[in-house]
Order: sequence, then structure tokens, then C-alpha cells
Amino acid sequence: MLTALTQNGIKRQLPKNVLKARNILSISIAIYLMAAVLFYPEPLLHRSICLGAFFAIIFISYASPGSKRTHGVPFYDWLLALASVSVSLYISLNLDRMIQRHGYLDRVLDSDVFFGILTVILLIEGTRRVLGPWLPALSLLALLYMFSGHLIPGKFGHRGFSLLYTVDGLFLSNYGIWGSTLGIATGHIMIFLIYGCLFLKSGAGDFLFDFVSAIAGSSKGGVAKIAIVSSALFGMISGSPIANVSTTGALTIPAMKKRGYSSVFSAAVESCSSVGGVFMPPIMGSVAFMMAEVVGIPYAQVARMAFLPALLYFSALFFTIDIRSRKIGIEGLFPDDKKPLLPLLKKGFGFFVPLTYLIVRLMMGISPSRVGLESIGIIIFINLLNREHPMNPARISDAFKLSIERGVMIVATMGTCGILIGVVNITGIAAKFSSSLMSIGSVSVIVTLMLVMFITLFLGLAMNITSAYLITAVMCAPILVNLGYVPISVHMFILFFAAMATITPPVAMTSFAAATIADAPPMAVGFMAMRMGIVAYILPFVFIFNPAILLIGSMGQILFSFVSAFIGVGLVALGMESWWFSRRVNMVYRIVITVAGLLALSGKPVLTAASGAVVLLVYLYYQHKTMEVINEKI
Repeated sequence: MLTALTQNGIKRQLPKNVLKARNILSISIAIYLMAAVLFYPEPLLHRSICLGAFFAIIFISYASPGSKRTHGVPFYDWLLALASVSVSLYISLNLDRMIQRHGYLDRVLDSDVFFGILTVILLIEGTRRVLGPWLPALSLLALLYMFSGHLIPGKFGHRGFSLLYTVDGLFLSNYGIWGSTLGIATGHIMIFLIYGCLFLKSGAGDFLFDFVSAIAGSSKGGVAKIAIVSSALFGMISGSPIANVSTTGALTIPAMKKRGYSSVFSAAVESCSSVGGVFMPPIMGSVAFMMAEVVGIPYAQVARMAFLPALLYFSALFFTIDIRSRKIGIEGLFPDDKKPLLPLLKKGFGFFVPLTYLIVRLMMGISPSRVGLESIGIIIFINLLNREHPMNPARISDAFKLSIERGVMIVATMGTCGILIGVVNITGIAAKFSSSLMSIGSVSVIVTLMLVMFITLFLGLAMNITSAYLITAVMCAPILVNLGYVPISVHMFILFFAAMATITPPVAMTSFAAATIADAPPMAVGFMAMRMGIVAYILPFVFIFNPAILLIGSMGQILFSFVSAFIGVGLVALGMESWWFSRRVNMVYRIVITVAGLLALSGKPVLTAASGAVVLLVYLYYQHKTMEVINEKI
């Protein structure tokens, strides 16, 4: 329990008048964020306003981890909230000077130093309350390196940086705290959070669950397949696997247990499905916007390239559930449990319009924040006359409040990551780190990839997906790109492992959240989720060595790679479940089938042919065994 509180922050029970004021502030921020899409405020001013407002909400809403006072706001947190707003005010009063000054050449004022230090303190303390200690600790370590690096011998040392130089780089420039990371958080990501919350408040949640039930509920293990699709849809919008598990999991996990699945398996299905929403186009949570910025390609291109990997991942989950259902004899939903499809489509037509519009506009390459704002307008307009869930002012206000509540984690993460990125830019440690790994890469690319994988997983154990991806991308991606690999393949490699870290023991927060709902052993759920989602640990290596799966290459290459990989995920599912269509297999054949699947996943013609040969031998063997049994009966 203490771990969960430390990780997610301790939310206060606020008095009515304070809660009302906080809610008004949240609604005002949401309205401002939407207006900013149309009026394009100066980036430095916009980001400082958002930081001040969001961190004021953090200090009002969250108590310090370990604090016993969770009712009311103590005076020192009111001071921290006012200090957050004062940073915004200082930036606005000094905006012209800060925009026109020449970095590292113009004078740094004493007031700049004061507010620079204050901003770092607010970022570290606010982020600690929302996310726990790991990211703030890493930021403090980075600052310690800034000031004491001259004491470190060898190439990882540096000449040393003064306080004025540090404030100039982190606070007065657009390459530190006020950089593109905070810009994306307060732009694209927050607009899509508002969109997602309005979408859910419009009643889309119940409709999508019923709609998926009507389509997939009749198949083997239909209720688990419903969990996959519904969790993928919600995870795609929310961008938070843990939040997704906490919402859709409350429905799907009990339903799966009721149908006969074990509590461990039910929780693992929900965990894997929720994580998959992170790389499920078109929205892909919040991290995809960051990837587009870091790689330097349009967001629509990132979404297109993620489509086939996401399809393969969810296909693997479908195969696994279908096989498990056949093994233990679980059928689909009973007719009485399903709702007719045609009336559902008529009832839910309004839910498809904004989603379809959003997908089409994003694929056209329109600015994501602009598309998000237009989609928000469509949701509100269409649902004004919705009889069951009318989009009245109260429902819209609730959606705005919910979006800001979820957004504090994103803004805190991105702001604090700005400290890390600023230190990396100033000290040049990324280049030094890259040269060290490059020397390993010249000996063994596989070892280098494994090291990057472990770094990403390690960071993901203690941080959220966006933080783990961003830090690894800054430090490690240039290494693999310099080795000659396609940049988007490298970043997809890192993204997948950052996402899978949340279901990977020993600190599998998504799996643990699902285990709590399922009343199952957390570690058992974590290892089951790893086994079920094994394809997501393999696909990143395919991205590196066969980028055709990311739509890079000729149509023939792409088609062959996908078909081969699709067969591969099916074989891996058969192997992991110890099943050969209609019968169980022993450990030897389980390994053989799994290896055949891995060979096919590669998408390489020679390895795919070898996989086909292995499958043919297994097929002939079991045909022979079947004939022997028939002859014995005769």
C-alpha cells in the first residue's frame, strides 16, 4: 500500500470551498488550453502559464508522500501554490527580455537566479508528490553532475559549470525546462486528454463495451476478447495503462472470472490489453506525440508505422485467449448476454463520427492539436441532443476537471524531464555515453540492443512510460542510429520496451493494479502477463533488423513481412500455451513450435522457410500419431 501511495501521490480530501476553487481553476485551464490552439500564444509564455497553473493544482491537491495530514491544505502548500503562480507572473513580466536575450552572452539577473532555483524546486517537489521519488531523484543526480562533474576523472568528467551558466541553460533558454517536451505536454497531449475525457463522459464507454460484445462475444472465450478490444480502445485514448486497468478492468476482470478464467489469467489479459493501447493508432497515448517531435517526422507517419506492430500484438493476445479457451472449454457469451448489433449501431452512430473524423484528419497530416480541438467541438455538438447522456454544461465541466486531473502527471513529467534534457545538452554527456556504447556496438550489435532494452526496462520500472521513453531516447537512440539503423525503428524499439516495463516484474505497476481488482497474487500476474505479451518483447528486435514491418520498403516486402509475422505470432501462442490445435504437446514440441514462431516473426525469407519446414515436420508427426491411435481402435 505504501508503495502505491508513493508512486501515485496522496490525494487530499479538500474542504468544499477549496474544492470548488480548485475545480474552477481546472475548468479555466482546460478552456485556456483549447483557446491557445486557435490564438497561438508565445511558446515561453504559454508553457510558463501552464506550469504555474498545473503545479498550483498539484500543491493544493496532493500531500507530500508519507504525510499524515490529508484533509485540508496546510499553509506551506498554499505558499508553494502561490510560488508556482509567481513563476508564471515573472516570465510574463520579463517576456520581451527573455525572448530577445542572447543565451550565455547577456547578463543573468539575480532575480533570474532566484526564480530559476525556485522553478527547479517546485518541479522536483511537485513531481515527487504526483509520480514518486524516482524521476525527481534522477533530476537531482543530473544537477549534481552539473556542479561536480569537474571532479570526475576520464571522459565522463567536464570542465564544470557555474550557477549562472546553469540558470541560463535550464531556465532562460528554450532547451531546458521550457523546451519542446513541456510544449508538447501543454499542447497536443492535453488537447487529446480533454478529447478523451469528453468522449468517455458522452457515454461512449458503455456503448463501446456493448458494441465489442456484439461483435466478438460469440467466439471462444468471447468475454476475454471483449476485454482486449475495449481496453485497447480506452488505452489508446487515455495513454495510461494503469488508469485503463482501473476503469475498464473493473468491468472486464470480474466478467472473465465469472466465465471460468483464473484470477491470474484474467488480470494478465487486462494488463496486456491496457499496455497495448500505448502503441495502438491513431492516438497511441501521449508518448507518440513526443516520439514524433524527437524523431522529427509528422505524427501521422508515426501512427501509420505503428499500425502493423499493434495489429500483430493484439493478434497474439487473441490467439492466446482462443487457445486457452479451447483448452479449458470456455465458450462465448450466451445469447441473453448480448445486445443486438443493428440497434446498437443506430444508437451509437454519434460516437463513431468524432472518432472517424479524428483518424481521417490525423492521417491527412493536420496539426494534432488542431484536429483534437475540432474533434472536441464535434463531440459536444453531436451529443447535445443525446437522450441518455446529454452533453450539458455539468457533463462538460466534469470532463474538463477530469482531463486536468489526469494532465498533472503529464505536465509534471515533461517539466522535470526538461531539467534532464537541459543537463544533457549543456554537459554533452549523451555524446560521451554514446561513444562508450558505440564501442560495444562495434563488437556486437545484439549486446548493444540488449543493453538498451535493459536500460529502458529498468527506467520503466520506476517511471511512467513517457519518462522512460524520453530519457532512453535522448541517451541511447543516437547510438543505434549511428550504427546505421532507421531512426523510427530505433524509437519504436525503445517505446515498446518502455510500455512493457509496466507489466514486467518486479515492479509491474499495471499488472499489480489488475491483480488488486482480480484478488490475485501480483507477481504471478506479472509473470503471466509477460508470458502472454511475449511477442511485444520480440517485435522491437524485428523493427531493427526488418523495418518492413513498420511500412518501410516495397509493398512486396511489407506484405511478406506481415504475413510471415502474423503466422509467427500464432505459432508462438501455440507454443506458449502447449497446444497443437486440438491436443496438448509436451515440453520438447512446445519449444520447437515456439522457435518456429520466432523464426517466422523475423520476416526473413530463409528463416521463414525454415519455420515452415519445422511446422511441416510437427504436422506430419502428429498426423502419424493420430493414424496410429485410429488403427489401434480399429
